[in-house]
Amino acid sequence: MARDFFEATAETIKILNTTERKIFDYVVKNIQDVKGMSIQKFAEGQFLSTTTIFRFTQKLGFSGYSDFINSLLITAHRKDKEEASVSRSSSNGDLSKNYLGNAVESIRVMPEKSVIEVVELLHQKPRIYILTDDHTHSLGQYCERLFIGLGFHAYFPETAYQRQNLTNRIRNQDMIIALSYTGDDPFLMDFIQRVFLSEKPHLLSITRADNNLLENLSDHNFYIFSDEVMTPSMNLTSGVPMLMIVELLAYQYLLSVKTN
Repeated sequence: MARDFFEATAETIKILNTTERKIFDYVVKNIQDVKGMSIQKFAEGQFLSTTTIFRFTQKLGFSGYSDFINSLLITAHRKDKEEASVSRSSSNGDLSKNYLGNAVESIRVMPEKSVIEVVELLHQKPRIYILTDDHTHSLGQYCERLFIGLGFHAYFPETAYQRQNLTNRIRNQDMIIALSYTGDDPFLMDFIQRVFLSEKPHLLSITRADNNLLENLSDHNFYIFSDEVMTPSMNLTSGVPMLMIVELLAYQYLLSVKTN
């Protein structure tokens, strides 16, 4: 029986190599196109052999290419229904539909196993250090208040000077939550790599889905979908999907505390 693509691949994406992850990211961003492709056309578009594509689908957990395509069809159909629902409830056209659709999709693709593992780590009451790039700076302030409100020792260094003083304070038992849409901010990556020279705290990151450097360094990564909106003076890409993931993890932790 065919399954939703994201549910079927939630765990297997962790074992993909770099080439396979690039193929996966292409599929995620182009489901509507890929669902109508033959294996020959898909392989040609990726400059790979049909054998490589077939093995890729099997590594994802599908019985073969047809099973893979059926999964994409189910996923695309579900997404079409969700977008239709959003469209009916919205009077602001495509912008509202995409805005809400990106947020919903970002939450829907969160691997359940990863959510459970992060909640279990939070039960160990690690010190939480929140790191951001310039674009996500305001989200860091909110996340700090959120986790402090849940009883954690949480700290968000708001300046480069404050961040510099953290290098020797972070320990193996701590948790870093890194928020960066691109996942390649040089100052953020330099800090994390310097911490990793002596300690290995748990690194949880939230980035876009493009196999970026921050994702590859992370113990847990959740990726988001968001339409990139740029003006000559600033980046206006929405941080709402990123914030929703942080809140969901916090609320899942709070719920588990109440039920224990």
